[in-house]
Amino acid sequence: MTTRVCLIRHGETEWNRCGLLQGTSDIPLNEAGRGQARTLAARLAEVSLDAAYTSPLRRARETAELVLTRHPGVGLEVLPELREISYGLWQGRGIAPAGRCSPSLEWRWRDDPWRVRFPGGETLAEVKARACKAWHRILTAHPGGTVLISGHGHVNRVLLIHALGWPPERFWRIEQPNGCCCVLELDGAQPTPGGT
Repeated sequence: MTTRVCLIRHGETEWNRCGLLQGTSDIPLNEAGRGQARTLAARLAEVSLDAAYTSPLRRARETAELVLTRHPGVGLEVLPELREISYGLWQGRGIAPAGRCSPSLEWRWRDDPWRVRFPGGETLAEVKARACKAWHRILTAHPGGTVLISGHGHVNRVLLIHALGWPPERFWRIEQPNGCCCVLELDGAQPTPGGT
């Protein structure tokens, strides 16, 4: 029995455009992000969805809602476990030197992200623990179905690492541009990735 998961990342926000760290800040889509979500909706229009889940953050929720305009009758369930990593004191900071909290922590985040805890925030291991609980709940509820999950760059990376059995070191090599979709076909324990 094959279960299909369409794992999407939200469209662009103004904070994405400006290079600011969003984390759990509740930033809406900008016009470009709404366009990306509409494009994603068109790409997924012929997919027969059985259910849809989203992070509670507005950018992921709005993206899912726009995709679901092509799927009348499919409800959207909000799962808090799918929210993005909390950057803590780093939220709202940028990549320019004046916006950085700690250049050494930024270097460690890029070099070895699994060993970083943001001040007042989370680790990737904590994100993975909560996100994977949601993942297993979703798959258990829809065996043999097709499910949409609307999330965030880092949450999606840890879910892909978990689902595909990839090494954690692959984290930064997993591309997650705004408005992307990765389709996973899960046949027992053997997932097959695809993408749009």
